[in-house]
Amino acid sequence: MPEVALVLNPSSRRSAPARAAIETACGAHGMSLLVLPTTVADPGPGQAREALAAGVRRVVVAGGDGTVRHVAGVLGERGPSDGRVTEDHGSAAAPEQAVLGVVPVGTANLFARSVGLPRGDLAAAARLAVAARGRPMDLGRATLTGVHGGVTDQPFLVVVGLGHDADTVAAMSPALKKRLRWMAYLEPGLRRLSRPGRPVTLMIDGQAERSEEVWSVLAVNSARLPMRARVVPGARPDDGQLHIALVAPRNLRDWTEVARVGWGARHTGHPALRYEVGRKLVVRPAEPAAVQVDGDVVPDIVEGTITLEPGALSVAGPPT
Repeated sequence: MPEVALVLNPSSRRSAPARAAIETACGAHGMSLLVLPTTVADPGPGQAREALAAGVRRVVVAGGDGTVRHVAGVLGERGPSDGRVTEDHGSAAAPEQAVLGVVPVGTANLFARSVGLPRGDLAAAARLAVAARGRPMDLGRATLTGVHGGVTDQPFLVVVGLGHDADTVAAMSPALKKRLRWMAYLEPGLRRLSRPGRPVTLMIDGQAERSEEVWSVLAVNSARLPMRARVVPGARPDDGQLHIALVAPRNLRDWTEVARVGWGARHTGHPALRYEVGRKLVVRPAEPAAVQVDGDVVPDIVEGTITLEPGALSVAGPPT
């Protein structure tokens, strides 16, 4: 029986050295390794289920945020929290739960940033992924209803965005993304800064519905961005809260306020950026809109129900 399974995204330009680093780390600990490459048709869920069926207790992902979230969604199905609460306000993961290890080789690697994993040192990341103790982490789920009534369930670890945020991700050039990595997000984002807000209807934790006009609605589990910026300052992947950001700038001065808060300035309650917390968000755009889930775009959505499962995962990482 293999002790570690590696779910590997072979399309990543660093997949080969990542695999070699994980094989070395497994060898140093005398662990056997099962390698399961992803495909276009199956970007991670099937490989995660195959790993669990093989009896492994640790599933390592070498890929970006998309591959990690797909595997996490399957691991989270097996280990919801049992109601025990840890000192850092997250629920403890079930003891039989498989540990998720991450060797980040994607574009932005936002989840790895939030957890504090090494991103430029594959050997260090592999050692942690293979041998570090699992820590309870939260898992988000987005149930998205399309314009023709179809429903898709999407796990997420970082952020779900509806509005111009999703349009920015959808407009990004794949070639530019491959060449510039996370900086490829800047050009389509800057082109949309002056776009007006769009009407949406929101309901948080069953409270009364209300209408807002926003540039984007963001449902955040954890979002530590490049250059030390944050979507929601203080949000952690183990705090048991779904952080909701309503981004509604009207002019360049408002965008300056949004940027200040993102880089750590105190939030002054400016209407361009408002924060709320909860466990369940229902959002309905006035017209069908794109939604991005950890960087993967789902088009033509008419309703999204976004929830958080505290402590649903056990993630290998450095001690806090």
